[in-house]
Amino acid sequence: MSIEPEDSVSTSPAVRWGLGAVLFALLAVSMVFTAAGNGLMIAGAVLCGAAACFAGYRAVRAARSGS
Repeated sequence: MSIEPEDSVSTSPAVRWGLGAVLFALLAVSMVFTAAGNGLMIAGAVLCGAAACFAGYRAVRAARSGS
């Protein structure tokens, strides 16, 4: 039995971008709750939130295009 992934198994771009959006959003929320007034942590959380929005936008675009 091989541990190599099968050629027929592939993840759509919409799913990959969606997972990226969820992970960045979770990171942003985690950073906000641990920031405690630290400016760099708050700035990092804002950047992670922006990355989550961008990844969500790309996921929606990929889902609509049918890719």
